[in-house]
Amino acid sequence: MFKNACYKKIKKDYQHKNLKNPFFRRPKSDKPKYITKLYVTGGILAFILLFWFLFFSFFWNWDKVTIEGLTCLPAAEIEKIVLEQGSESRWLFFKQSNIFIFDDKSVIKKITDNYNFAGLDIKKTWPRTITVKISERPYSFIWQEGSDLFYASSDAYAIKGPTVSDEDQKKYPILENKTGQALIGSRDKINLQDDFLGFFLGLNNELNEHPELEVEKFIIDSEFNTLQVKFLNGPVVYFNTRTMSTDQLTNFLLVKNAKIKDNFSKTNYIDLRYGDKIFINPEFSN
Repeated sequence: MFKNACYKKIKKDYQHKNLKNPFFRRPKSDKPKYITKLYVTGGILAFILLFWFLFFSFFWNWDKVTIEGLTCLPAAEIEKIVLEQGSESRWLFFKQSNIFIFDDKSVIKKITDNYNFAGLDIKKTWPRTITVKISERPYSFIWQEGSDLFYASSDAYAIKGPTVSDEDQKKYPILENKTGQALIGSRDKINLQDDFLGFFLGLNNELNEHPELEVEKFIIDSEFNTLQVKFLNGPVVYFNTRTMSTDQLTNFLLVKNAKIKDNFSKTNYIDLRYGDKIFINPEFSN
């Protein structure tokens, strides 16, 4: 019954078949690996070139030091410290002549170890300038120990370096140390109590309002709570640093004008430390 059926031969379509042999792999192209290696190599070379340019190229070697805010000391002294730092190495083989490698913190420490500035900052101005900005302590008085004279600030720091001129000895009050021991401590800090220093500076301002009273110097000795004032062509006057200077100065002026009068240059001392009980040597009759 099947012999008479129409038989049609179907041609196989091999174009839409997946005829990949799973046991054979096609070779992959080497192009992606080559490009990757090229990028990596180029990146490494670029990094090395940039590293060399930043840290070894002479382009970044600084050659100028600028000092700002310095008036009392020669700028050459500070500049010398900076230049010496630039000649040193850092991290074994890096040169601090390179502005990126320059160790500004070490320079600040070296300067502050030698000089007493109120403020100090170092700025790197690319590509070739190191700027040192200094805030000096303003002079407030002159500190004397023996024959040595130093400028001093209102926060009791001796400013060593500049020589005290004869003109400034008349301009600033002189506080002489006669305690028998050196009072300049570490970092040139003068070992004075704040209340004593405040009394001294305040009394000096009050005496400046009386130009007829010419102060030769102020004196600190081993007596507690005592500040001596030596007047030019006049006596030594003892003040109590625990009592208001205004009240003691008022008593001093009353005694001078009412009792001592023209004998001021003949007076040895006046002691104001005991309130209204004032001692004068020698005694003068009215």
